Amino acid sequence: MNYLMVWPYGWFDRYMYRDLLFNEQVSSFYVNKPLKSNWINFLRRVHFSYRINRIIDLPGKTYWYRQLLSNINKETCVIFNTGTLSVIGWDLLKKVKAKAAKMVLLIVDSIHAHSAHIKMALPKILNFPWDIVFSYDQNDCKEFGFYYLGTSYYSAMPEITPSLHDSDIYFVGRDKAGRNSKIIDLQKIFVSFGVKCNFNLVSQKKCFDSNTIEKIPGLSLSHVDIPYENVVADIKSSNCILEVVQDGQKMQTIRYFEAVCYNKKLLTNNSELCNLPFYNPKYMKYFSTFEDIDLEWIKAKENIDYGYKNEFSPVKVLNKINQFFGWD
Repeated sequence: MNYLMVWPYGWFDRYMYRDLLFNEQVSSFYVNKPLKSNWINFLRRVHFSYRINRIIDLPGKTYWYRQLLSNINKETCVIFNTGTLSVIGWDLLKKVKAKAAKMVLLIVDSIHAHSAHIKMALPKILNFPWDIVFSYDQNDCKEFGFYYLGTSYYSAMPEITPSLHDSDIYFVGRDKAGRNSKIIDLQKIFVSFGVKCNFNLVSQKKCFDSNTIEKIPGLSLSHVDIPYENVVADIKSSNCILEVVQDGQKMQTIRYFEAVCYNKKLLTNNSELCNLPFYNPKYMKYFSTFEDIDLEWIKAKENIDYGYKNEFSPVKVLNKINQFFGWD
């Protein structure tokens, strides 16, 4: 069996599932990869515009996926993620269904979280006849009948060297459901107690005053996604990682995986922390209010080793798929 992974271009998934791309049975296709002509790119954006298509579903979108469809046959297992579902139409899913051996959906976001792409993908998640849907969220699995993916969806990047941005604690994140306002308040308190921060907020220009942000030590604002190589480099130069899960999210974020893979302390508001593999109360701490946080623990340098041996590698995803369909 061959596996074709269909991803949106430039999304984080190409890092998460990087280990799979070394498998000769696995290939990938990026649904919105930039074309050579700016004019044609513009036409494609209009054709797939969410604002237009929620009013009228424009026909003919499969024209843009002729190459994808030509690579699919009855020996192909096609794997989608929720990001892809937010940018493609029903007609493509139906044509893939007619040609492929199996169709698999991987969900590594919580259905009840505040991710904008989940809102757009949800009808296709719940109403398309997938052969199997895997989710990382055990709560969603119980509610919607998904199969549990486990923690096999992170590819470590040992080749990245630490950055020059040494810090006691590191944070990076988008402004989901107003989360970054809480982060700014927390960061101000950290700085007032002598904790060296490296906080990177990703947000729309209208959400924050850039001049105000620039006056806060160790806090920067970006209006575009930060290259993940830079994120990993900064994590390797920090003593501790701050994880702040969204309201409604009961599962870990990528920050947890980074802490384990790069042997860093983890400070999180995820109340399920103690149930996660590799949990070590000496190096992983839960907080619900600032009073729960031990500032000296954040700053203390320790020799951390979680004993990680590629347990998170997504190569195990293929094993789960093979077992489910009896392809072992």
